[in-house]
Amino acid sequence: MEAKEKLEIKKVLVKCPDGSDKAFSLFPFMEVLSEEFPQAEIFTISEESDSLAFNFLPFKVKAFERPRDKKNFLKTHQYCANLHDIFNIDVFFDLENNFNSSFMGYNFRSTHRVGYETGWNKYFLNHKFKNDEAITLEKKSLRLLENYTGKYFNEVAISRSRGKGQEVEAIEQLFKLPEAPSFVMIMLDNLASVLKQVDIWKSFFDSFQNQKFIIFSLENEAEISELFSKIDLGHNNLYMHKGANSQELLYIMNKVKGVVVNNLWAEGLCTYLCMNHVSFLAHTNSMLPRYDHFKYKPQRFIFTPGAPIHYSYLDEERDYSAMNEIVDYLHFQFKL
Repeated sequence: MEAKEKLEIKKVLVKCPDGSDKAFSLFPFMEVLSEEFPQAEIFTISEESDSLAFNFLPFKVKAFERPRDKKNFLKTHQYCANLHDIFNIDVFFDLENNFNSSFMGYNFRSTHRVGYETGWNKYFLNHKFKNDEAITLEKKSLRLLENYTGKYFNEVAISRSRGKGQEVEAIEQLFKLPEAPSFVMIMLDNLASVLKQVDIWKSFFDSFQNQKFIIFSLENEAEISELFSKIDLGHNNLYMHKGANSQELLYIMNKVKGVVVNNLWAEGLCTYLCMNHVSFLAHTNSMLPRYDHFKYKPQRFIFTPGAPIHYSYLDEERDYSAMNEIVDYLHFQFKL
């Protein structure tokens, strides 16, 4: 791309893939995008309930969500036609790469429509590149930007300082004791996973003594609160907090010793913020995010029925036979 063309780019639109758990995999792409086009307004279109992650970027993104009932071809056209906040788009990046998503770029009359050719979508793209199914979404999105700009971003490594966030009075009161207690935060939003792992969480709490926990949930607070009310917490204390307020979440993170997460959205956030955390994940055949372009990497405990608990961090792999061994490790890791 010529320098003159780059200077004329004032509005960039990104169509994000479906799934909130994929949002943080786009962050290296988003950060480099903002650096390449510092004068441009950046817009995103995500599917319903998928855009919250973009609140944590260090620059302004105008995020829009498409309702679930607007996904067929005709309703996609209607949705784009009525989204008057997005117009005169210079560059459209299709990170979903299907016929419907590329059709969005065409509907917004984007001057440059950039994506991977996956079939019929080639008719709506005027900058199309060979698709590589073997690489992660993180690398694929960044490579698309490389292909378009003619630059290489192999040395990108992102992170963000958390900042203080917005005070949560109910949480603040918990820390106004003569000696501030050591809290562990548990971020739970994969309710289906929690329901399958009730015995794991019982064992988890049984392995602690006089520990205080803050359970944070974005979506399933009522259901998770009811579930945990039926679990014997032993000699531990548990506090529930629900919030879609990203500033409240940052505030709580600065108060706790460490975080245990059970879903990829929370793992992505903690990794981006360099938060001391571990992931409790159920075994899956799906490819887990690698965070190749993040400064921090997650520590994962993978739970497989009938098998040892597998720990993975960077090149380190080992197995644990019991939950109390993991809790001993957390005491060391979180400095409890």
